[in-house]
Amino acid sequence: MGNFMKFGSVILIVVLSVLASSLTSFYIGAKPAASLRESTYDRVMRTKTIRCGYAAWPPLLIKDPNSGKLSGVFYDYMQAVGKALNLKIEWSEEMGWGDFPAALSVGRVDAFCAGAWPNASRASQIDFTVPISFQAIYAYVRADDKRFDNNLAAIGSSATIVGVDGEMAMLIANRDFPQAKSLQIPELSGASGVFLSIVSNKGDVTFTDPITAGTFDAANPGKIRRVATKTPLRVFGNPLAIARGQDDFRRMIDTTTEELLYNGDIEKILKKYETFPGTMLRVLPGYQVSAAQ
Repeated sequence: MGNFMKFGSVILIVVLSVLASSLTSFYIGAKPAASLRESTYDRVMRTKTIRCGYAAWPPLLIKDPNSGKLSGVFYDYMQAVGKALNLKIEWSEEMGWGDFPAALSVGRVDAFCAGAWPNASRASQIDFTVPISFQAIYAYVRADDKRFDNNLAAIGSSATIVGVDGEMAMLIANRDFPQAKSLQIPELSGASGVFLSIVSNKGDVTFTDPITAGTFDAANPGKIRRVATKTPLRVFGNPLAIARGQDDFRRMIDTTTEELLYNGDIEKILKKYETFPGTMLRVLPGYQVSAAQ
């Protein structure tokens, strides 16, 4: 009888061990890969480096075509962030506007440092820090086209919207003007390719910010115009984009950014690169200074 009980105890221990092992394997296997990865904050503090993904978008991020040297609003802003936090800023990967959410999600970079506009579709994949400025979005057409002045609804039935796949013009087109025709051009063609398609009558309208439109107009005067409207189509902040769930890293960047906003460093950066006055909308301070009594 004693030997039987001992044998039963051994069997019970083996069964419980197998069950515990199975449950542990199931639990680990059920965890998302991201939860097993070192957090962005921990990696940044361990390496003392923030790895930036980026895409050229003057003047927010400028890349010299000959030397490859970077400059612009977000370049200077990130250098200020790095100095304040005593961290190195590494511009590790240039990528397309449709590619950066995946790069953040798998941890190839710590932040997308070029001013990605927050919207609902992006928010389902990535997170954003506090903005350093805001950007208004308007409709732009050929200089002689006045069909849509104060009547943007007409775009839906009689226009071809031009934009880059995955970029804001196409997102606005799909949401606001689903009945309109669309012309998607390659990402490498950039903003100039979008406007050239409109000027050459391949398309009719696009949606972008005054800086982008102003840059094209300066090189091609009198070819495009902004559609007359009382208000912009959209207003977006210009933040860093980061991976979802990285709250410690986001809070660190938010606090640093607010310090740079309140001490005037970001205002100096914006003024330095604001080629077209009034096109970089400022972040209003969250306080009011009373006059001295």
